[in-house]
Amino acid sequence: MDAELMFECLIYINAFYYPVFASAEFIMVIAKYQSIRETPNIEQDGAVCFARLIAEILKLLIFYKCKEKRKKLVTIFALLMTGVSLATIIYTFGFQDPVLKLEKVLCSLTIMLVTAEIIYGILYFCPCCKRVEYY
Repeated sequence: MDAELMFECLIYINAFYYPVFASAEFIMVIAKYQSIRETPNIEQDGAVCFARLIAEILKLLIFYKCKEKRKKLVTIFALLMTGVSLATIIYTFGFQDPVLKLEKVLCSLTIMLVTAEIIYGILYFCPCCKRVEYY
């Protein structure tokens, strides 16, 4: 198994998924501000949402800019930012009120993507998953 290749493919998929997710999240936060329904912690919810968006964009930018020079260090940074994203999604499901249906769908898709990134990112450092070079 080539964990490095799988991790890079997941980051590549995330690069295409991120604009859709970011624009939808941004619009949903604005809609919650304008909503007539009571949202008691809207400032905190918005801060968590923007923390997720910033963590994801930093992960993508740093990964694509520096992956050729320092592959392991960039992978560790990407895993840390992925952990931040996972923590913010857990906040969304566990503590945020109200959670919109579209938000649930997008966060569910993101959880699947982020979990796979974490698994393959960790496997990248395992000696059993090293790529075999035959030349």
